Amino acid sequence: MKPDDDAFEDKVRATLDSSVSGLDTDTRRRLAGMRREAFERKPFLSHWPGFGNWVPATAFAAVAVMVVALMVSPARQQAPDLLAQTDSDVALELLTNDDVTGDPDFYVWLDIALLDEEMPSDAS
Repeated sequence: MKPDDDAFEDKVRATLDSSVSGLDTDTRRRLAGMRREAFERKPFLSHWPGFGNWVPATAFAAVAVMVVALMVSPARQQAPDLLAQTDSDVALELLTNDDVTGDPDFYVWLDIALLDEEMPSDAS
């Protein structure tokens, strides 16, 4: 500390001590009781569960999210099977042609076929 800080601290301490000595005994007792109560009182965050209690809860939540993600994702992996089940021409093409998956024209044909099925034909 600087010498100026020491002088200021001494002056404040002397002022506070003189104000305490001027109090009556009953007031001093009440102030001492309040001071003791304030020191015994725990901070607000000490009432919350500790860090060790949050780790299992966080781990459980992470596992639950992973289980839900894994339960939803197999539907996306079965998309070619579902397409083959709904369109018999696609199923027949997949079963009879071994080179279909390596042919880019197959994917173009598949997109066109799916678009034709989705779009209603206008006969007018």
